[in-house]
Amino acid sequence: MNSSEHKQDCVDLSGEAFCPLPGWLWGLFTVGPFVAFGLILLTVALLWGPGAMGFIAGMTVGGFVGGGKLVVLAGAIDTAPLGTWPIAAMVLFGDVSTAVIMLANMHLLYKIPALGKRLAAARKAGYKVLHTHKWMRRAAEVGVVVFVSLPFQGTGAVLAVFLGRILGLSRRVIVVCIALGAATGASAIALLANMGSTEITKIAENPILGIVTIAITLLITFILGRKFLGLDVDES
Repeated sequence: MNSSEHKQDCVDLSGEAFCPLPGWLWGLFTVGPFVAFGLILLTVALLWGPGAMGFIAGMTVGGFVGGGKLVVLAGAIDTAPLGTWPIAAMVLFGDVSTAVIMLANMHLLYKIPALGKRLAAARKAGYKVLHTHKWMRRAAEVGVVVFVSLPFQGTGAVLAVFLGRILGLSRRVIVVCIALGAATGASAIALLANMGSTEITKIAENPILGIVTIAITLLITFILGRKFLGLDVDES
């Protein structure tokens, strides 16, 4: 494969060269989130004590390993050292940090013999479809936002990054979609938790009310996605 063909393989829908980042930028995006996480924990320890630091660290790790955005509900417990909103903020931080780290190192996956070829083939197919049909690209971007906002296991930043790359979206768009989806989903759960146990029980017992709640959440996500991603502006 010559250099021009390699460059074409690295280009996404926004014309961004999805090749390895410069060394300093790679280090910033790979190590930076861990440093920021440490500084956040130190700040929490200074302001609210070691117990709060351990709690927020546990909720952040728990959200990553399987709890997802549902860990926000832990802040509604009376004995919790921090409320739902700080946990929601950490869920957002965790999803964005995961996305940034993965995107900075995504090129390494293409070097894995079997997986790399499959990912490259899927990305090329997605690129061709979305490059030809702009409305599909718009739907794909909003779809990633909705995907991340859902409070189900497996709908977090890790799979969203793979989904965005398969669709041929740029680094910037993927991070924005994940941030918007994480913020919407975590905020919705925090609001639900702050409604009180009685209201949560009513929603759980009433399927229609539950469907309406989910529908409203998805509608808000869709509207915010179009606004912040600029999907209401016609592309030339």
